[in-house]
This record gives sequence, structure tokens and C-alpha cells, in this order.
Amino acid sequence: AQIRLPPEGRTTVAITILIVDDHELIRQGLRRAFEREGDFEVVGEAGNAAEANKLLGLLTPTVVVFDVRLPDGSGIEAAGQARAPLPALGIVILTMYAGDEQLFEALEAGASAFVPKNAPADDVVAAARHAASSPHSFTANDLAEAMKRRMSPSGPALSAHFRSRRTGSSASSPS
Repeated sequence: AQIRLPPEGRTTVAITILIVDDHELIRQGLRRAFEREGDFEVVGEAGNAAEANKLLGLLTPTVVVFDVRLPDGSGIEAAGQARAPLPALGIVILTMYAGDEQLFEALEAGASAFVPKNAPADDVVAAARHAASSPHSFTANDLAEAMKRRMSPSGPALSAHFRSRRTGSSASSPS
């Protein structure tokens, strides 16, 4: 776990960020992406869910960025556990496995945003901005398409006309 002190001379109110990822290289890259922006301040970093939980209580950041897979559990589960005691917390889920299942799990856990790790750094920054301003609304680049996939039946279906022909009944006659 790492706690960072604010830069000297900062006069603007910053969006404070806690980064939770088990890969130091990812944490460094995210920190740099946030530091390039004038209104973000990375206040801490954690390599697992237990460290993140401790730092959330100490630092009360505006936004936490969780990797989905952590050595001691799921970032999505950690997000869900953080949501109740910190209702104003913005939560961004970052993942290598950007499938529909993870997207909907993040939504159900109370996350504010879902971003694949192969997205540009600007997408993660935009997601954190969204999470800071609207922690209880959810955004993901593929959300509309994921909803369509979830709502549509899997595989082809017969129309009412062809179903009635197979059963020998008329589509207009009551069953």
C-alpha cells in the first residue's frame, strides 16, 4: 500500500484517486495518466483488496479504480463492499476481461464505470471524471450493445407463423 501526499502549492480542489491493481506497472501508468490532468490527485495505491479496504477508510478518495482480478479476491466484490459504507464514492472497474458478464456484475455491485484495460488512458480518466460527478450512474462504452445481447434470445427463433405451421394450428386461432 502506498499513500501519496498532495503536491505543494495546489490551490484547486482535486478529484482524489485510489488505484487498486496487483500490477505495479499498471498502477504507475494510471498514476501518470491522472497526473497529466490538472484536476486529479492520486492519493494512494494498493495491490490487493485488503490494502484497498484499509486505504479507503484512511483516505476517503473521491474515486477508486479497481482491477477485476486481485490476488485476494474480486475487484467487483470489493467495489460492492465499498459502496454501502461510502455511498458518495465513485467506483471504476478496470479489466482485461471485458465480457458482458463482468460488465453486468460491475453494474449490479454499484460501480460507476466499467473500462477494459485495452482502452486508451483518456477513457479511464473520463470514466473517473464521470464516477466523481455521478457515482450512482453507470457508464461503459459497450453498455448499449451488452444490453441488446442480454435482451435478445440466444440463437435463431421461429416466427409465430412458422411455429403454428409446425404444430398444425393457425397463428390466429386461440390455443
